[in-house]
Amino acid sequence: MAAALTLPVHLTVGEHTVEVGELTLAPGEEVRPALATLFRRAAEAFETAEQEGGSDGTP
Repeated sequence: MAAALTLPVHLTVGEHTVEVGELTLAPGEEVRPALATLFRRAAEAFETAEQEGGSDGTP
């Protein structure tokens, strides 16, 4: 039985690199759909945080 595989995910734009999170793949799971889900969730979290304002309560 194959074990799940966990990989770190980084995003680089120009000279800036940030760690986006980790991607865990079940045996037989494809990378492309899993990455799409990861980035969709990140975009939703960003939109939610943007709507709530900054950490000091400012818009």
